[in-house]
Amino acid sequence: MELWTVLVPVGKVVAYILSLLMVGTGLFILHFQSMLSQSTFTYCQKLIFQSSLAGLIVAPLLFLLVAGNIGGDMASSIDPLMISIAFSSKAGQAVLVLFLGFLLVCFWSYFLPKQIWTVALAGFSLILISFSVYGHSTINGYSTQLLIVLHLLAISYWVGSFLPLRYSTYRDIEDEKLFQIAHKFGIYAVYYIVVLVIAGVSLGTVLVGNLNGLLYTNYGQVFLFKLSLVTILLGIGAMNKFVLVPNLQSDAQANAVKLRKSIGREIIILAFILVISSIVSTAIEPPYK
Repeated sequence: MELWTVLVPVGKVVAYILSLLMVGTGLFILHFQSMLSQSTFTYCQKLIFQSSLAGLIVAPLLFLLVAGNIGGDMASSIDPLMISIAFSSKAGQAVLVLFLGFLLVCFWSYFLPKQIWTVALAGFSLILISFSVYGHSTINGYSTQLLIVLHLLAISYWVGSFLPLRYSTYRDIEDEKLFQIAHKFGIYAVYYIVVLVIAGVSLGTVLVGNLNGLLYTNYGQVFLFKLSLVTILLGIGAMNKFVLVPNLQSDAQANAVKLRKSIGREIIILAFILVISSIVSTAIEPPYK
């Protein structure tokens, strides 16, 4: 096995996680900014800046891997001809859009007042769109691409909220801030879950096709495994919403520790889901194209 066949999925996983983390943290700030302590708000800002900066490093490397993928060996990654071909390929253009999105968000997070969201939202949009312009995402045209963007938007809410929420269990315990944030998080989560389920089921129908495709193909079986992990994640989230979060009002310190541990478990499960999703979209062809 050539090294680049391993590096391409790894690079995509890293870019995928950085993208969702950055977009989701932006959503977290938009939804909860008025409730956050200065410490938590600063933490979110740093998370966005560091993710975008890392993205500016990962995206060019991923572009070179695209060139290597086209040429079939690592030497092609620095071959001017293969690089020029990569610029005109769908995968290469997607990485360029991704890079531009990272650049806009990095510029916003470092140079512009945080109240000016136009540049950040443009960057977030480009990042989400970059994952919908090539590969399986182009099946059935714009409708599938829209479903991909909505699906990623809903996932990013979870990815980008877990770290700030966990940080809040240390910093926002006083004055019921943690309860207010966690309670409102659960309310927004319901809406994002609806989007996630509708977009996910619709995508599954397009990519898998029918019950046989779901049960008897590699793509369908991995899809079912990912669905089982999502179900576990939602179960833990429901326990947090209906048990741990209400208990924050009676004993904030003790239940903040429990909530922190529960969020830690959710982060681990979510990491598995993201890795599986990225590998599936790279290495396994859907049964119906």
